Amino acid sequence: MRTSKRESILQRAIELIEAEGLEAISYESLAEASGMSKSGIIYHFPSRDAILRALHEYMAANWEAELIAAAGGPAHEVSQARRLRAMVISLTRPATKAELLLEIDARSHPEFDEYWLEVERRWSPDIEGIEDDDLRQQAYLVQLLADGLWLHDYVHTPALSEEQRAVLSQRILEMIPDDA
Repeated sequence: MRTSKRESILQRAIELIEAEGLEAISYESLAEASGMSKSGIIYHFPSRDAILRALHEYMAANWEAELIAAAGGPAHEVSQARRLRAMVISLTRPATKAELLLEIDARSHPEFDEYWLEVERRWSPDIEGIEDDDLRQQAYLVQLLADGLWLHDYVHTPALSEEQRAVLSQRILEMIPDDA
C-alpha cells in the first residue's frame, strides 16, 4: 500500500524529531525533509499545532496497533492479562527520541495527551482502588517495570544490550498475574 503525502510528512517529522528534537518541526524543515513545497505542507497541516496534533494522534495509533498485534486482538476482546502482556512486549524495546519527546510534550497539552490516554485507558492496568487490591498492585508494578525498561537507555548509562533487555523483559512477563 502506498504511503499518503500526509503520512509521509508525519514520517519526515518523526525523523526530524529524532535528529534535532521537537523544536526542529517547522514548515521549512518539513518541506526540505519531505521534498514538498511549504504550501504543500500547509495544505495538509494549516498550523504547527496541527502538525503536532497529527503527530501525537499518529504515534498513539501506531502504538495501539503494536499492542493489538502483541495481544492478538483489540483490548476489548482480550483478557487483562493479555493486555498487560502486550503492554510489556511493546515496552521491551527502547523508546525512540521522538516517542519520548512527544510523550513528554503531551503532558503539557491536554488535547495532545488525550490521544495517548485513550490507548492507556484500554491497555494499562486500572489504578482505581489500587491501595487495597494486591492483584492490582502486582499488575501495576509490572506496568512500572515495563515503563522503566522502555525509558532505561535515556536515564542510565550504559544502555542495555539486546540480550540484557530480552532477559529482563522475560522476567517482567513472568510476573504477570494470570488473573490480572
